[in-house]
Amino acid sequence: MSKRVSIIGAGQLGSRHLQGIAKSKIDINIEVVDPFETSLEVAKERYNEVEDNHHVQTINFFKNIDSLSNEQDVVIVATASNVRSQIVKELLQKKSVKNLVLEKVLFQTIEEYYEIEELLKKSNTKCWVNHTRRMQPTYRELKAKLADAKELHYNFQCGNWGMGCNALHFIDHLAYLVDSTNLTIDISGLNKKIYDAKRKGFIEFNGLLTGSIDNHKFSLYSGEDTFPTIHTISSDILLAKIDEGKGEISIAEKKNNWQWETITKKIIYFQSELSNVLIEDILIDNICHLPTYTESMKLHIPFIESLLKHMNSIDNKIHTVCPIT
Repeated sequence: MSKRVSIIGAGQLGSRHLQGIAKSKIDINIEVVDPFETSLEVAKERYNEVEDNHHVQTINFFKNIDSLSNEQDVVIVATASNVRSQIVKELLQKKSVKNLVLEKVLFQTIEEYYEIEELLKKSNTKCWVNHTRRMQPTYRELKAKLADAKELHYNFQCGNWGMGCNALHFIDHLAYLVDSTNLTIDISGLNKKIYDAKRKGFIEFNGLLTGSIDNHKFSLYSGEDTFPTIHTISSDILLAKIDEGKGEISIAEKKNNWQWETITKKIIYFQSELSNVLIEDILIDNICHLPTYTESMKLHIPFIESLLKHMNSIDNKIHTVCPIT
């Protein structure tokens, strides 16, 4: 029997999810929802770029959640963060959803995290958050090599890379490598300024964000001007220098007398190359390599709380909404 897989939010990222699930190796019916005709047109164009696949039984495009089928096997919510909780609430109140995948940053207020947590429990819906570094083969291999490390130091530096939007990807990456979500954050190094994000209505941050997960340290730096990326992971048993853009990782291990070995390979797979794997893992093997909603809450909430505190310190107002996406 074919499975029903739906995407809510057919913009840039949602349409890439669509390209991915269109490559499914299991029989599926696809439904796509977006209120904007322009977004639906982009999604249709990108779907048509994918080679015909007989496993896609049907595909339908809608403008509202009401039009979706009542029974859903997997739903991917790829909307912006400012409307995501509203969308999830409507979806789970109106439809029966077995498995849910949410884009990040999840939500902009602390309250929304707890509201959605309760709703997921009530609806008995399994939920994961799309931090895709956990799915990348290179990082799964690196995690195995770091299994016996006593302490990690995780460092990422780049110019103007969208810290508010993207820092949680790196924090989650460290959490994955060390199997912990016991997060503390230090915002004292952030620039005392709020920046306009590229997307209208959202904000960004620059400067130095540091913290730890258990005894493992991280340092994330975003400069106002562009400069080359530095991405390193250090430990007592392994050093790694990573260039995701070039597809290059250099590793030195204690057991090999700290001799550097450089491997050229694809490190980051695009969403259009991952979404089919994601739904097949869930629907065939009943597994998912992404963090669960509960795991992600433990990272997202202190992150949002820290940014709200930083915002409050700049203008002496009490902010409850952190408009990052």
